[in-house]
Amino acid sequence: MQLTIRVLEATMQATIMKLTKETRLVVLDALEARTKLNVLEVTRLIDVSEATARRLFGQLEKEGLVIRTLGGIQLRRSSGASYSFATSVSLHPKEKIAIANRAAQEIVSGDHLFLDSGTTVQALAQALARRIEQEQLEDIRVVSNSLTLTDILTPFCKVVLIGGEIRPERRDTCGFIAEEMLKRLHVKKAFLGCDALHFRSGFMTTDERTARMNEIIITNATQVLILADSSKIGQASFVSYGPLECADACIVDAGLSRELADKLIPRIGRLILAE
Repeated sequence: MQLTIRVLEATMQATIMKLTKETRLVVLDALEARTKLNVLEVTRLIDVSEATARRLFGQLEKEGLVIRTLGGIQLRRSSGASYSFATSVSLHPKEKIAIANRAAQEIVSGDHLFLDSGTTVQALAQALARRIEQEQLEDIRVVSNSLTLTDILTPFCKVVLIGGEIRPERRDTCGFIAEEMLKRLHVKKAFLGCDALHFRSGFMTTDERTARMNEIIITNATQVLILADSSKIGQASFVSYGPLECADACIVDAGLSRELADKLIPRIGRLILAE
């Protein structure tokens, strides 16, 4: 009897995990649009029983993505809701420029790149544009969900802008359409920023939608390079998008302490200090 119960519990847990992977995108996108969902709406939305919908609610709540309400769920607003690109771009400008200039040296002619929508990666786009203009690079192709990078790079190389829902506060695109496009693309090098680098939770960002896009591009990139100024090392943010071991390189400014550098080196492919 106990063996049967264990088998049923294992089967139920596997079902929940499968549902979480396959349907939470649909549920979370619906929550973005409606703010709240009840059990009946979710059963119709993803074609499951009420019991399964409630188990999915529990899983999403455990992950910190939703808040349970009477008969349903509502979206848990992360700190990403107050993110401002304009504010972020003014923080640690010297460190971002140093990181960007060093990151640009990792690019070679013929590279196909993904550049995310963060402000440090925007500085990389500017450094990349200068290298192309000076005829140091050619045949570069860039994929990005950033609305700011198009003006910087389109005069110098081919840019593929990922479509989707526009987030004015982040000056980028996201959502189901953006994620589906990313799933169909492969790039040689992905340059990603992060809002925090936590030694247990890995690379972190302020919202789950950015995290989902980063997870996809990490899977579809030959090399992953993370750009992070030293103020973010050892800090935590809202949601993780990958373990430290997923990075082929992490480029940090020279302000990183020796103690933190020693903790990072065994966990990532290469730690590159930008002078």
